[in-house]
Amino acid sequence: MVDLDRLRIFQAVAQARSFTRAAEIVHLTQPGISKHIRQMEKYYGVPLFDRLGRKVALTQAGEILFEATQEIMALAGAAEERIQELAGMRAGRLRLGASFPIGVYILPRVLAAFRKNYPNVEVTLNISTSEEIEAEVLANKLDIGLVSGAVHDAKLLAKQFMVDELVVIMPSDHKWSRKSRIHPQDLLEETFIWAAPGAGIRTVVEERLKAKGLTLQKVVDFVNLEGVKHAVEAGLGISIQPRSIAEREMAAGSLRALRLADMDPKIPYAYLYLKKRHVSAAAKAFLELLQKRTSPPLS
Repeated sequence: MVDLDRLRIFQAVAQARSFTRAAEIVHLTQPGISKHIRQMEKYYGVPLFDRLGRKVALTQAGEILFEATQEIMALAGAAEERIQELAGMRAGRLRLGASFPIGVYILPRVLAAFRKNYPNVEVTLNISTSEEIEAEVLANKLDIGLVSGAVHDAKLLAKQFMVDELVVIMPSDHKWSRKSRIHPQDLLEETFIWAAPGAGIRTVVEERLKAKGLTLQKVVDFVNLEGVKHAVEAGLGISIQPRSIAEREMAAGSLRALRLADMDPKIPYAYLYLKKRHVSAAAKAFLELLQKRTSPPLS
């Protein structure tokens, strides 16, 4: 019989695609990992991995076991969370993931309040693109994801918790600084500064411009939103971003934000989780704080 510990080892190898990296994850030696996998393969009577030098790849049998293991670990984790709830959240964990604007500019004050109320709950936060956060929730690597834009996967339950306003940001001395609004077609004149492809904000803006028959031509990509803001401040170009990310620079006078004319400026922020997953007491407490401490939707 294969026990949970051995399944965790198998799962680590399957995800890391390496015995060595899996050994670091589960705190065993590489020979120990190899021994466990050989015993599992002997038990099932088939190879679970193809050895490709230092890398490994799941066989067809391994893929079947990995899919089952994901479900088993999810059930075991849900049971553990429910047991911890009986202890009144004196322990437990909360795995969060957020897109850049939410994770960097909105969540810190929510997490500070959560840690003050529940100091014994271990919280981890992964900040990435909305696309990657949604994928990690689907893979059961996160309890809750917070993303910019729409969510379409039927396996996810998504609820809006805030609406931000998209604005055109530019240096305070830009030639448009005396205007009150910018029309989408005017953007084609300027170099446009973007965050990484896959970001929810970028996807939403590109879709809305495409609906008007517009495609930005002069584009410069930066890794994250801080890079975008620094580039705009330096005069490299302009960008469209949520108002909340530029509030500090606007107050300091280094950036100016103008409203968009003839284009929907609303950008929804939503939290999401797997429909089949048990929502822990820690997750419920976090969501309550999130809704209390974020701004109301735009009217």
